[in-house]
Amino acid sequence: MRKIIWTVASAFILSGAANALETDVAPKITDIQNHQPSTALYVGNSYSFYNCGVHGYVRGFAKESKTPWKARLQTISSGKLSFHNLQEYLTPHEGDPYVKESKDGKTPPMFDVVLLQALSTEPINPKLAPNFKKYLKQHIETIREHGSTPIVVMTWARQDKPEQTRHLANATIEAANASDAIVLPVGLAFAESLKKRPDLILHQKDKSHPTAAGSYLYGAMIYGLLFKKSPEGFKFLGECEKPLKPADAKYLQQVAWNVLKEFYGWKD
Repeated sequence: MRKIIWTVASAFILSGAANALETDVAPKITDIQNHQPSTALYVGNSYSFYNCGVHGYVRGFAKESKTPWKARLQTISSGKLSFHNLQEYLTPHEGDPYVKESKDGKTPPMFDVVLLQALSTEPINPKLAPNFKKYLKQHIETIREHGSTPIVVMTWARQDKPEQTRHLANATIEAANASDAIVLPVGLAFAESLKKRPDLILHQKDKSHPTAAGSYLYGAMIYGLLFKKSPEGFKFLGECEKPLKPADAKYLQQVAWNVLKEFYGWKD
C-alpha cells in the first residue's frame, strides 16, 4: 500500500509550519450531500455521553447560529457497535417526536444523519476488530436503508498511548472506505490539539474519557462537518456547568476547522 501523507499547509494558523495529520490512509468520502440537516442520531457509549453528552455541544453551536436542530443520544456504557440495534433505533414508534409526517405516501427518515461511535480502541483491538468491521458495515447498510446518512466517528488515542492515533485513524478510515462512508476524524483533532497545547487537557484522569475540552472539540468537529461551516468565532463555551475559558474555546474551534479542511481537502 502506498503511503499517503496529509500535510498541513504553511498557512495553518495553529503552528505556522508544516505538520502532518497522523494517518497513512486517504478518506474515500470527503463530504456529505446535505449541509442543512435538521435531525441526528448519535450512537455510541460513554465517549459520547460524558460531560452531559456531545449532542449538547453541537446544540450549543446550532443555537448560537440560529440553525434548526434536534438530536437524540443513544448510548450504552462500554458499548461496542454490536450492542446497538439500529433497526429498532430507526423504526418509528408511536408518539415518537422524531417521526415526520408522511408525504405522498412516503414517510421521511427519522434522522438526517446517524453518527456511529465505536468502543474506544475497538477498531485496533485484535479480538474486537473483526466484529467492529462486521457491525460497522451492517449498521451503515441499515442506516442507508432508512434514508439517513451514516457518519463514522474516529475515536482518539489514550492519553498515555499517543501512538494509537495513527493506528485508530488507519483502521477506521479503511473500514469506512469499504462501505463508502465518511469518517469524522475526531482522533486526529485530539492529536493536533495536544501537539500545540499539551497543557489543555482533553482526557479525564482515566486517560481515556474526554474532559469538557475534549467533548467541546468533538462537538465542534461534528458541527463543522454537518454544516460545512467553521465553528470559529462562537461565544458558546460548553454545556453541563462546564464552560471553557474563552481562549481555550477559540483554540479548539480553530483546531476543529483546520483538521476538517486538511483531512477532507476542503478549500476556504
